[in-house]
Amino acid sequence: MVEGPVPARPDWVPDSDRIAESNVGDLMRRVGAQTLEDLHGWSVENPAGFWSIVIDDLDIAFTTEPLAVLGSSNPEAPKWLDGARLNIAESCLDGDPASTAVIHGTPGDVSTMTVGELRGAVARFASGFTDAGYSPGDRIAIAMPMTVEAVVAYLGVVAAGGVVVSIADSFAPDEIRVRLDLTEPVAVVTQDVSVRAGRTLAMYAKCTEATDIPCIVVGTGSDIALRRGDVSWSQFQGDDGDLHPVAMLPGDHSNILFSSGTTGEPKAIPWTHVTPIKAAMDGRYHQDIHAGDIVAWPTNLGWMMGPWLIYAALLNDAVIALCDDVPTSRAFVEFVEEAEVTMLGLVPSIVATWRSSDVLSEGDWSTVRVISSTGEASNPDDYAWLMRSA
Repeated sequence: MVEGPVPARPDWVPDSDRIAESNVGDLMRRVGAQTLEDLHGWSVENPAGFWSIVIDDLDIAFTTEPLAVLGSSNPEAPKWLDGARLNIAESCLDGDPASTAVIHGTPGDVSTMTVGELRGAVARFASGFTDAGYSPGDRIAIAMPMTVEAVVAYLGVVAAGGVVVSIADSFAPDEIRVRLDLTEPVAVVTQDVSVRAGRTLAMYAKCTEATDIPCIVVGTGSDIALRRGDVSWSQFQGDDGDLHPVAMLPGDHSNILFSSGTTGEPKAIPWTHVTPIKAAMDGRYHQDIHAGDIVAWPTNLGWMMGPWLIYAALLNDAVIALCDDVPTSRAFVEFVEEAEVTMLGLVPSIVATWRSSDVLSEGDWSTVRVISSTGEASNPDDYAWLMRSA
């Protein structure tokens, strides 16, 4: 009798066609790797070669080409893209202008934004950044739900050479204040109110309680009066609809995220103009995102999956799908169907809630090709149930 635990068997194994069509299968063929273990070993032994392929596959745009992809292989002090100048927002917005960039809304009221429309909106926000007297390196916080405007503001700040300070929309005024005190942004982009699961939640009021820093406020029709010095979203936009991304050094900051703060003061986590390449690589090889895929991952910019979603989708010429309702709702399930989502990201608590209710009892998720999970340890029984149900 064999002692010890019985090895778990996978609930699903891809067939040869699925493997051949995958991004990682294509990469294996190109580098002559026979197995995934071979590919991983090659990437570890040849980091410059691996990342050169990634940069080429993602078609990263440079104002000045790098002298080398990796100038130092010391993992404690790597020198990425030595001599280069770039702005990662440019690579997010240089696709076919007529192709779809964002799908957003709720079932029955789903809208789309093309790459050209997104590029123009980002250009106007970046123009407003300059018109307001802000300079490259200045920080702007974003504290609002994951909406089209949040995506525009995020890429607009980055394109202008600024640094996004990511703050979760669920945070209380004190939690917002501590993150603003740590980063000292010049402005905060927020929303008047947020409607979630039928409840109207204050957003602008939380920000004004937390800080005197000027706010740029997205309106949803709530008719809230703004403080002196604050401006509406439309007032902030500049007139220049042509995007002029500011060329930055690879190591220049583009985003400051935070640890959760559950064990003390939140720790600042800086992203540079190179970090998004890692996010897009993850999406390409781990989530198998292809051009034209539609990627939904309920999150917001306050957590790393928000910026990850922007970069993993747009740098792979895929589409960001944003639902304006909570992911545990029937509306979200119907949005996944109506938007024809192909790559769905989750956290295990969402799956547990779905399993304890009947929200997945009806519908057609036949377009969903990949389901991914992050944030906490997964429950195998819940995910086996999800695979059968979806």
